[in-house]
Amino acid sequence: MDSYTKNKISKYEAKRLFEESGIGNADSVSECLNAEFSPVFKVKSNGKVYYIKFGTAPESATLTYEKDLIKAELAYYDALAAAESADVGENDRILRPSVVFRDVSKEKINVDYFISEGFDASLQGLTFPNLNAKRRVMFQLGQNLAKLHRLKGEGFGYAQLGTDSNWADAFKKMVDRIVADATVLKVKLDTYKIYGVINRAGDILKSVEECTFVNGAVTPDNVFVNRKNFTYQGLINWSRAFYGDYVTDLISLYPTRSLERNRYFVKGYTSVAPFNSDNSLRVRANLMRMYLGMVIMVELEVRWKKNSHQYIRHKWLGRRLLRKALSALEKPFNDQTKGSL
Repeated sequence: MDSYTKNKISKYEAKRLFEESGIGNADSVSECLNAEFSPVFKVKSNGKVYYIKFGTAPESATLTYEKDLIKAELAYYDALAAAESADVGENDRILRPSVVFRDVSKEKINVDYFISEGFDASLQGLTFPNLNAKRRVMFQLGQNLAKLHRLKGEGFGYAQLGTDSNWADAFKKMVDRIVADATVLKVKLDTYKIYGVINRAGDILKSVEECTFVNGAVTPDNVFVNRKNFTYQGLINWSRAFYGDYVTDLISLYPTRSLERNRYFVKGYTSVAPFNSDNSLRVRANLMRMYLGMVIMVELEVRWKKNSHQYIRHKWLGRRLLRKALSALEKPFNDQTKGSL
């Protein structure tokens, strides 16, 4: 999938860099065409699968929080590894690829890159043999996300941009950055409504006291499944991670749907970390839908050509998310319990 931010890297260059890493010979190399932001190549070597992920071209226009995302993603991988001390059992491991090589020196190529172990198949478009197999994967995904959310940070927000002492300030700064990007890119957002609901939700945002490790991109193309036994393998893409409200990861899988429709995902999550689907959680869920909608609406301007299939599809999704979120948030907050999460 071509986009403005994807650096033009050939599979021969990816093959050279993989083999120079010392991991082994590259038996085959193919580009992952569904990668939108930056180039990713799948490499088969000695019967194993690896991925080599590159940063964006230096001249690429990106959003504020997308600067140096390879370094940011590696920092989050390191934070996950550090959190899993020797006394953490295998059952408590956060399932994800292991980074086996990294190079942020820009000596061999003009972008940062890293190599990770590979998984089998993404949830996006996957055909399950039966309903029980799908339920099992969703249950296991819910369980593993709940384990991720046990990990806490020392400040709220994107670590690479500086953190805040409370979620209310951090969330407003996240929104401020997207609004600033929208202004530069001439994207129209209803900032009157957006800041209106943020101000009204101040106390609810301040009630988020736990600074939770959030993946931020729990989407079907980032959730991987082992097709041999149809079990959950793990999450790829930690570049959008931040420390904040865990509800982000609950609604980002299918943000236009109600969470209650994904019953086995919820069952898996609550088997590890029960939560109350109350007024506060519903407001917070819609605030994050609003934020995701804003990100989608703005990022498409630096990703794809206007009127391309990708541009039109993402604009439709961003608008739908914003409308859904703002429609709910403009109602009295004490009526939120009447809706779905």
